[in-house]
Amino acid sequence: MLDFLGPKTEGFGLDINDLSIKIAQLKRKMGGFTLTTFGRHEIKDGLIEEGEIKKESELIDVIKEAIKRTQGEPLKTNCCITSLPETESFVQVVTLPLMKKEEVAEAIKWEIEAHIPLALNEVYYDWQIIEAAPDKKPAAKELTQPSSHLKILIGALPKKTVDPYLNVLKKAGLKPLSFEIECVAIARALIKKGALHKPIVIVDVGARRTNLLICCDQTIYFTTSLLISNLSLEKTLSEKLDITQIKAKEIKMKVGLDPKHRDGKIFRALGEPLKELAAKIGNYTDFYHDHILPEQPRGERIEKIMLCGGGANMLGLSEFLNTELKMPVQIGNPWINIFNNPEEASPGLPFDESLSFVTALGLALENYDQA
Repeated sequence: MLDFLGPKTEGFGLDINDLSIKIAQLKRKMGGFTLTTFGRHEIKDGLIEEGEIKKESELIDVIKEAIKRTQGEPLKTNCCITSLPETESFVQVVTLPLMKKEEVAEAIKWEIEAHIPLALNEVYYDWQIIEAAPDKKPAAKELTQPSSHLKILIGALPKKTVDPYLNVLKKAGLKPLSFEIECVAIARALIKKGALHKPIVIVDVGARRTNLLICCDQTIYFTTSLLISNLSLEKTLSEKLDITQIKAKEIKMKVGLDPKHRDGKIFRALGEPLKELAAKIGNYTDFYHDHILPEQPRGERIEKIMLCGGGANMLGLSEFLNTELKMPVQIGNPWINIFNNPEEASPGLPFDESLSFVTALGLALENYDQA
């Protein structure tokens, strides 16, 4: 958890982006959780642009309306855990010599100055020890050897980004307990807690951008934001086929990457930008293998690619990326840490729709992350 503001208290997940608000609240049930409340409310163009709030009063009204229109049980708290734009965040894993926790807190300040292009007094930041690392990569039987270094995950957000959201939420009658970097919530939702996992690439195909993160276990080692998105794909399809963007959206989801439909015109139109996406995924995978993997104790290569976000529902996308990257590709399961049966899904929120609720569900899970 990268906790920036306030004490940790139970609240609901609130995912705000340029085009929509998503809400999710969980409660414990028989060793797992149940989704008690959820909702989605669209935000019209111009209220938020590239993560920056442009029309405060209108956004406040939209947030209030979104809370009124939730499904399931009414929200019984005004406390929330909120995500902030990935494009404005800084996530860095650093290595420090073994030291006392209070010494780590002081050393982190120097690391922030070294790795983040903002002054310390211009950011909110948090950190957590993710592992104690041995000097050399151990063999399988030596994984318990004494550690000589600490690996620390640092997350930081500019105050100029956080403060406007804090003000809006307070004026909407909410009590923001914490702000969380979007990728942290995504990883929490999709990676099974309490088990060791080989490195994976998570590709979150959203409305206006695609977030890419590389994780090992539940630790994020790399994150970036790409311009390719659902809207950019629909715009490309609209221009190539000379159809409206509304029609392009319908075709993208229903036909997707079927090479036989319309003599392959749709496949070719979507294939060009998706090849660029595959190339970027490949480049960042190579970066991990060349620069980050050598420092990992287990020394494992990336095992697979996991898709989420509304764009993950595109017909044929998994198969397309598998062909391009020669790597297993699967749809992520947003319920993996919520229900005891990993195949279960919420009856009120169908699985395909839940893929766009990954961030909200990950934020809701933060209440129980340390339990």
